[in-house]
Amino acid sequence: MTSRLDRLLLLLDTGSSTSVRTTAAKQLAQLAAKSVIGDVTLVEEDIKTNRQHVTLNDSTAWSELMAVVARILPYLHSKSYETRSAASTALSHIFHLVPLWQPCTDASSRSIDDVSSLPPPEFPPFSVRELMEKGTLLLASSGKEFIKPSGILANSSEVKKARKEAMGRLGLDFLDSFGGADDMDIDKELAEGDPDIEMEPPVKSEPDAPALPPNPPQNGKVKKEQSPSDRSKSTTPMVSAQSPQPMEEDTSALSARERNRLKRKRKQGNSAFVAAPPPAQGSGAKFNPAPAGQTKARLVEEPTSPISRVGSPKSPQEGPSQEKVVIDPSKGGAVIPKAEKQSKALEVEPDCWVWDGLVKILEVDVFSPAWEVRHGAAMALREVLKLQGKYGGMRVGVPWEENQIAHEKWCNDLAVKFLCIFVLDRFGDFVSDQVVAPVRETVSQTLASLLLHMPRRSVLQIHSILLEMIRQDFPVTKPAQGKPGNANGEKGHVWEIRHAGLLGIKYEVAVRNDLVSFDLMEEDSKHNEGGKELLRGVVDAAVLGLGDRDDDVRSVAASCLLPVAEHLVKQLPEELSRVLAVLWHCLSDMKDDLSSSVGAVMDLLGKLVTNDEVIQIFVDQTSSQPITTLAPTLFPFFRHTIANVRLAVVKTLHTFMTVPTLPKDWISVNFLRLLFQNLIVEERSDVRDATLTAWRLVLTILAVTPGWMETLITQQVLLEWYAVIMTPLGLPLDASTFYDPTSTIDPGERHNVDKNMLAQDLSLVTVETVLKARIAAATALAYVVVFWPVTNGIQPRDDLFRPILVHYLESTSMLQKFLAAIISEEWAREYSASADPSAPLLIEASPLAAELSNKTLLWLQNDPPAAYHEMAFTLGRLHVECTNLLQSFVYDCKIPQTSVPSLGMEIDVTGTRQGCFTIETAQAAVGDMFNKLKDSLGKTKKREVATIKDKRTKIVTNIERYIEVKAQYDTRVSAAFAAAFIALKGTPDKVSPIVKGIMNSIKTEENVDLQKRSAVAVAAFVEFCVKRDLTQPPDKIVKNLCTFLCQDVGQTPTFSYAKKHLGGILSFSKLASEGSQPPPSAEDAAKARLSRRGARLAFEELSVKFGPRLLDVVPKMWHSMAGGLLSACATDSIASMDSALEKQFGQDLIDSFSVLDAVVPTFHEELWSKFREIFPMFTLALRSRFAIIRQCGARCFATICDAMTIEAMKFVVQSVLPFLGDTSNLSNRQGATELIYHIVQKLDIKALPYVIFMIVPVLGRMSDPDDDIRSTATNTFASLVKMVPLEAGLPDPAGFSEDLIRRRDEERQFLTQLLDGSKVEEYKIPVLIKAELRKYQQEGVNWLAFLAKYQLHGILCDDMGLGKTLQSICILASKHHERAKKFEETQSPDSKHLPSLIICPPTLTGHWYYEILKYADNLKPVLYTGNSRERCRLLAKLNKFDVVITSYEVVRNDISSLQTLNWHYCILDEGHIIKNAKTKLTKAVKSIHAHHRLILSGTPIQNNVLELWSLFDFLMPGFLGTEGSFNERFSKPILSNRDGKGKNSEAAALALEALHKQVLPFLLRRLKEDVLHDLPPKIIQDYYCELSELQKHLYDHFSKSQARREAEDVVRADSGKQGAEHQHVFQSLQYLRKLCNHPALVLKDKQAVIDALSRAGQKSETGDLSDIHHAPKLLALRQLLLDCGIGSAPSATGETAKSELADSESTSGGAFSQHRVLIFCQMKQMLDIIEKDLFKQHMPSVTYMRLDGGTDASKRHNVVQTFNADPSIDCLLLTTHVGGLGLTLTGADTVIFVEHDWNPMKDLQAMDRAHRIGQKKVVNVYRLITKGTLEEKIMGLQRFKLNIANSVVTQQNSGLASMDTDLVLDLFRRTSEEEDAAAAARKKEKDPSTSFGQKNVLKGLEDLPPEEEYEGLDISNFIGSLGRH
Repeated sequence: MTSRLDRLLLLLDTGSSTSVRTTAAKQLAQLAAKSVIGDVTLVEEDIKTNRQHVTLNDSTAWSELMAVVARILPYLHSKSYETRSAASTALSHIFHLVPLWQPCTDASSRSIDDVSSLPPPEFPPFSVRELMEKGTLLLASSGKEFIKPSGILANSSEVKKARKEAMGRLGLDFLDSFGGADDMDIDKELAEGDPDIEMEPPVKSEPDAPALPPNPPQNGKVKKEQSPSDRSKSTTPMVSAQSPQPMEEDTSALSARERNRLKRKRKQGNSAFVAAPPPAQGSGAKFNPAPAGQTKARLVEEPTSPISRVGSPKSPQEGPSQEKVVIDPSKGGAVIPKAEKQSKALEVEPDCWVWDGLVKILEVDVFSPAWEVRHGAAMALREVLKLQGKYGGMRVGVPWEENQIAHEKWCNDLAVKFLCIFVLDRFGDFVSDQVVAPVRETVSQTLASLLLHMPRRSVLQIHSILLEMIRQDFPVTKPAQGKPGNANGEKGHVWEIRHAGLLGIKYEVAVRNDLVSFDLMEEDSKHNEGGKELLRGVVDAAVLGLGDRDDDVRSVAASCLLPVAEHLVKQLPEELSRVLAVLWHCLSDMKDDLSSSVGAVMDLLGKLVTNDEVIQIFVDQTSSQPITTLAPTLFPFFRHTIANVRLAVVKTLHTFMTVPTLPKDWISVNFLRLLFQNLIVEERSDVRDATLTAWRLVLTILAVTPGWMETLITQQVLLEWYAVIMTPLGLPLDASTFYDPTSTIDPGERHNVDKNMLAQDLSLVTVETVLKARIAAATALAYVVVFWPVTNGIQPRDDLFRPILVHYLESTSMLQKFLAAIISEEWAREYSASADPSAPLLIEASPLAAELSNKTLLWLQNDPPAAYHEMAFTLGRLHVECTNLLQSFVYDCKIPQTSVPSLGMEIDVTGTRQGCFTIETAQAAVGDMFNKLKDSLGKTKKREVATIKDKRTKIVTNIERYIEVKAQYDTRVSAAFAAAFIALKGTPDKVSPIVKGIMNSIKTEENVDLQKRSAVAVAAFVEFCVKRDLTQPPDKIVKNLCTFLCQDVGQTPTFSYAKKHLGGILSFSKLASEGSQPPPSAEDAAKARLSRRGARLAFEELSVKFGPRLLDVVPKMWHSMAGGLLSACATDSIASMDSALEKQFGQDLIDSFSVLDAVVPTFHEELWSKFREIFPMFTLALRSRFAIIRQCGARCFATICDAMTIEAMKFVVQSVLPFLGDTSNLSNRQGATELIYHIVQKLDIKALPYVIFMIVPVLGRMSDPDDDIRSTATNTFASLVKMVPLEAGLPDPAGFSEDLIRRRDEERQFLTQLLDGSKVEEYKIPVLIKAELRKYQQEGVNWLAFLAKYQLHGILCDDMGLGKTLQSICILASKHHERAKKFEETQSPDSKHLPSLIICPPTLTGHWYYEILKYADNLKPVLYTGNSRERCRLLAKLNKFDVVITSYEVVRNDISSLQTLNWHYCILDEGHIIKNAKTKLTKAVKSIHAHHRLILSGTPIQNNVLELWSLFDFLMPGFLGTEGSFNERFSKPILSNRDGKGKNSEAAALALEALHKQVLPFLLRRLKEDVLHDLPPKIIQDYYCELSELQKHLYDHFSKSQARREAEDVVRADSGKQGAEHQHVFQSLQYLRKLCNHPALVLKDKQAVIDALSRAGQKSETGDLSDIHHAPKLLALRQLLLDCGIGSAPSATGETAKSELADSESTSGGAFSQHRVLIFCQMKQMLDIIEKDLFKQHMPSVTYMRLDGGTDASKRHNVVQTFNADPSIDCLLLTTHVGGLGLTLTGADTVIFVEHDWNPMKDLQAMDRAHRIGQKKVVNVYRLITKGTLEEKIMGLQRFKLNIANSVVTQQNSGLASMDTDLVLDLFRRTSEEEDAAAAARKKEKDPSTSFGQKNVLKGLEDLPPEEEYEGLDISNFIGSLGRH
């Protein structure tokens, strides 16, 4: 399980987004809860249903769950907020999924408040004052970041110890007299564990006084360091806590040896730990878990507090600890981390509440000095208490009454600890503009979660303590640590404590509403009185808090009344006036503009004001100030720096206005001014919208009282407002007329939040924002016209507004025209909306409106002006530039001044005055004038002319830009005028100018708000035409809109370009990019996108306006949209459709698809039936032979499925899916596949109910002969498979027939089998197999049969020796039998006889042949081997046999004849041979045609993941994409993380997870230790030998030689250039490998030997190297053989063999030795040396055989059989290459590797020759390794490769070891121990956690958290989360 768990944990910590982390958290929870509740699939939020309540006694299941919990806990210490909250989310999901623990079956019917006969437990003594005086503060951290975290405590006694220690450190010892008797014995228990400790005199503690700390004995024997707070009480005066010093340990009492020991302890990697290493944050570093046993003593002797594992699990950059990897032989050589000790700390005694251990650990963490740890622990506690705390502290089998008391006591103890944190925590964090106290806020939520389960009396106790914290009405002896009291003698109090108390109250009243709710029916008046008192206490506290000088305290105080506002009004009306007075006082008192509490205070006001009782108070002058004086106190907050405050002001005042009984006389012109200013300078849309609503309300109120509006809004005010709104864009607004209510309050420095908007600096605020504000203000001014009283007739109003509106409408400024038009339009729209249907039109009622209507129409009918006022500046610049350009001819080219034409002195924007500079003049200046002057120069002055030409180019660009801007202005003005005209409902003589005005805007307007306004105008105009029965304009408009939709070539391809593509799937193939039309320029593409967006908006507005009537209103609309489809697909035959397409309709059809794609989502549901009619036409189009038609049809239909999912998907399932299986017609399959691809992309989660229907047909296409179908199907399948787990809980899709539902259930069953091999149905083998199949072998055959049934192909990668051959023979025999039987019955062509092909290494051909004969009677095998003549003779007869067995080499040579045949099965034994896709052999194998393809391989991945691609390319080409894409997606991220560097670890984890998921269904792998319980273990041991003198000399000589330097150069050089040089490096490495084995392998001639020996200081004349002392490996081999009892006659040298093996008996007794040995070498020469130098010379009694490349392939099988059958043969000598594959050599029980393969899999394969089925003894594997050389490093390389293989193919995924280029260089050097030590030291220096430079200090300062970080600390979120659970 490790792999998936590790990956999820990694994502939990490093997920790139919250959603990734949340998903990881959910999956972790499912993984954890699995053990307790079986398999779970989470359906969002719908969990309640399956949480059955059980008494939980299955302890193993629970300990598995706790193991996962223990892995998550360290993440709660992370520095990163996201990681902490992800970890708490994961825990929350676990508590959610796991059933609620109950002490007895009927617990749910009992209440915790049941009356009990037992006395209530005593509440722990708790004095806020004592704590404030004596406790140690908890700040952000204790400065101990640089101490190694000690992980999670290892067992419960440590947890108690740590708790006691923490309590002591904080001065909370008095609490420990309460945690129950079990905690009292702790010192004694520890003392037994560590004899160094003297017992301390126990201190009796009276319950109410805090216990005195024990006096430490003064001798130096006690190593238990007391915390400073303890010490200070007993010996020194209290250190003022204002300067928390880092706690230094006093080590003076220790001896030097002990001090050193301590230092060592504190070094890296000394942590006591729970179940598993804590997370490696971002990287591969892990902490070493120390076994739980020894830690007890350690925690005592190390003075640093055990919970100073503070700064999160150390991030790996701060300290990689060397992780040792243990190769566990039982895992098939898989690398797994150190054995994990299950955490004792989380375990609880049987019958106890199951989460007790967890809560105890978190309790300790809550008092950690680091705020992050406190925060993490509080979050986790919150979740566990909220979801599982109901029966905390109870036991099974105890009477309910006792349990009740136990629970109450448990609650009290916990609650008191939380209260301690309230008093001691001082950490504050800043978010945007307010302080957040994350720890106190979270702890208050935790306390609230606990209060849910507490009896009433305890809650009341806690309530009184919280009130005490708020009041703080006692003298504190030491100086308060808060802000000092103020001058008017207010008693000093600590604001943080008051803040925390209020937080507690806020959540308390929110979750325990029952405490204050007032039930009139209830008789129990005492209860009600209590509730009243409680409420009064809350009100007192809040009033006190609201009067506090600290802003944050005020803020919380206000919010704690919000939940009880209703109760307050109903039960304590007498208190209301006091509360209101305080609130107003608060507001009038706020001086600084950063007070965030304003918002909270206003929210409360707003909530209270809605009640009648409160309004009575406002009305009654005696009890409160009148609203007339109160409302203006809010005015200063209108432009407050904090957006929420600005919003709250507007909303509160809005509420005041909505209450009918409140007086309205506070509404003044200043109020209106403030609202108007809000509109013009506010950047946030929510505030702007609220303001506009308020503005409208004010005007309606003013309009009711005659004369009021006229007196407030004088002409002067109106003109000021218009002047502001009409300020040209980019010029600062004139704020002199603005009303600033703050100026009267405080002249002090204020931050002006509107600086940018007032300056109108377009580099700081976007034009969009400015326009939004202007349009809002314009709308507001339109409302003034609308609501202006017309009691004295319309004339006065028109006279007031005419000069203003007409003036601006006729202005030369674009903006002024535009806004005047918007004001007119809004006025008209508002009038139409509110007027009676029979009322006259506005233009009939108001002469002003008629005048405006005529003016707009006139402007639209004439040509637009030459330019606008805004453009004068640009034109002036152009004037200067053009003049300079022409003058440069005079200066640079010396042309006389007279020949340069004049450009006019003044500029004229309007183009009406003669002789002035206009844009035409500018064009002439760079055109004709320029050319004349240039031509007059002839050929001279070339250089000067070149520079002048550059100038000209710049000017030309500026002129183009000027013309573009002019066009944009024209569009904006005409659109606004047209919209105004339409709204005024005038009837034009010609409609084209109006249509043109709005349609241009739809087509080209960049600003989406303006485009939307035009869309609304289009709808209004269509409505106008419909009422007047004008049919032509609407049809034309709709037709134009459809054209706009088709402008974007990306969405609407050109048929003529694309029709040449027939085959293929364009959405998903290389064709799409080649040969299609040239892409449009970026500018054109942008324009096309604008017009498509505009047309979409217009259709949306039309739908809004007409709804279901749309198609009747515009009769031709349907044809404009779907015409192409209707005309092209009206036939039934595909051929006639295709020819029609080619002749004329191709482009029309594509256009129809494009239009429908855009408009379907906008249509009203009642119009959907129209689309249903054309569904069959889509099917036709999907079957077209033109790829482009299929693509567009698929894209469009997917959109339809998205809009009308139920009907469309039903159609797809019934009518389109069947085409997927149409083998006869390629385009049918391509169209259907493409449609499914688009549906899955588009619908995403909406497609869930249909996933099951689609997945099986798609699966069948994954092995389609067509490449495109294959890759599309594969991609789609990969997306669908991910959804399968989510599909299970959904209800049946609507409208599906019984038949379809039944089909879905069958397919679902198939899927469960596909995704979980163990669920596959039992397959009855129809023929006799002469072998007893083991259970797992039968399961393997079931799986193979399942694959065959669904035409799938797979890899059987069982561990070596589990009988893959036998399983394959079973399936072959069965399938051949079934096929023959079917042919007998039906004679059908698809069942006639076909042979199967088995391809294997040459050594194994005989083995397969004999196995088939041995096990299956119905198969006729033949060996297709031998020389080419023999093979040629066989070729023609192959069809007569059932099974053809051949070798890879033969296939490579005979592929031309083999690929013409069809095979039933093609089985590749040891299939990893085709891992390299580029070799000739692989290509040959891949060209064989077979119905079923199967690969057998114990090791499908040997070096890297890419090999898996090649294997799947044989099985299901395209399933893993192209080689390139596979490389990008999987290989690169996985390889990039082989060194475990943090950057890529998330990508690598994701890639591994994804790859694992994708290949999982097609790989079946069982490990020996999982299935063969009767297989004895395999023990791998490394046997190290030193180099002999001669070898050392040669090795060092080579290291210094030229060869090494060259090798280094090559390795360092670009590794991309392969070729001869690489060969060279390889030879150097080979040289060293041989040297390690035996010097004779590298010293060839006699002279070289003599020289080498003499240089190494050994005399030898003969040059003979046969002495085995030159090769220590031979000595080692001899020793091992002697230990095995082989060759143990006294040897030639006269030594007697002393056996080290325990089980080797004296060999004399038996005829032959106990053990039999396989000896593996890489090279034949080495076998020769062993045979000659060792066996013949020194061990003549050894009997042996040899098997290597020299053994004839046909004889190899005999050698194996002889060895297995004859126990007198001691040894078999083999080369790894020949003997390592597929043979069964169970006769041997010892394997010795004299040499090693670079490829670990080959060595593993070789070992398993002996360790396989049939083996009865323990298999010992010895690997001979020479120390400090290349060999040792090769073993390191092997490790990395093993990991990759295991993480993809099996469930073991451990950290990836590293292999860099510099390591390749290292391979050349021998390392000594000193060097190893030095390297470790260097690594340590580099390690940042040990250096304290300034740079590191700066690194430690964190940024401010983002705003979202503390979103969860919001009461509504919290209450919401309670509601969900």
